[in-house]
Amino acid sequence: MSLNWGIIGTGTIANEMAASLLAHQQPAMAVTARDQAKLTAFAEQYQIPKTYETVADLLADETIDAVYIATPHNTHFDFIKQALANHKHVLAEKAITVSNEEYTIVRKLAQDAGLVLLEAMTPVHMPLFKRLRELINQGSLGQIKVINTTFGSHKPYDPKNRFFNPDLAGGALLDIGGYATQASVYFMNSTPSRANSMMVPFETGVDEQSVTILANDNHEMATITLSMQAKQPKAITISGTKGYLRIPDFPRADAAIWYRTDTGESEAIALGNSADALWYEISDFEQAVQDPKIALEFTNLTGMQFETLSKIQQEW
Repeated sequence: MSLNWGIIGTGTIANEMAASLLAHQQPAMAVTARDQAKLTAFAEQYQIPKTYETVADLLADETIDAVYIATPHNTHFDFIKQALANHKHVLAEKAITVSNEEYTIVRKLAQDAGLVLLEAMTPVHMPLFKRLRELINQGSLGQIKVINTTFGSHKPYDPKNRFFNPDLAGGALLDIGGYATQASVYFMNSTPSRANSMMVPFETGVDEQSVTILANDNHEMATITLSMQAKQPKAITISGTKGYLRIPDFPRADAAIWYRTDTGESEAIALGNSADALWYEISDFEQAVQDPKIALEFTNLTGMQFETLSKIQQEW
């Protein structure tokens, strides 16, 4: 099933998504943005036939089945509500909303309307992640004990930049922390019931760095270390009683190492292609539109993620 896509926004990630659609012979149907010069150039570059000056105009187009929202995440809540009211399926960039309360509202709106609402979070759509989850489910790692996730970025010092601006829902947790939190809970067997976290704020008040320990009722624990001004490996280590999995560059991972405790041997696992990360998102989304079970799997995962984010924020 191929959907007719509309894109809201023309920033970096919107360019990547439009390029991915075009590369797979499924160019977007329409695009909207505030900057008209960028809007025109974007449409020409990615062979998009329709441009709209406003989000409302794009959403009124009945030929569009689904919208991809690629604007700053403090705008997502309102755009999602508008899109659902116009009976569009929605794929929204992370963070899909800025709070668990907002996510709960739009998730129910989508369910009541019979529409699919997913967060564009690349790791869990990668074929490698799905394979590693299968290994864990099969007991290949034994009982999962500890998951360690690190993600550090080095953003230029600029209090007005969206990464540090509280008015734009800045901070590490709602940006890189979305990747780290969802990927961590993806490999846990139940939602974390406890969170202990320490945070150091940027001068604007948003979280610049944090260390969090999560635990669930299965006695699984996870640590998440984030920083917006110190590079760290984008890496996950999943440790069990029979071995561990090490996933470097996890946001778009296509390779991992499986270490076996009993033999001391390690095995490389390669699956998928990091260059196709956004296409995997699109493919899973379009399958979710056809299969409610797939949609529910992803929405439940995002629900776990936002419950966890809420616990962390409450700690602060």
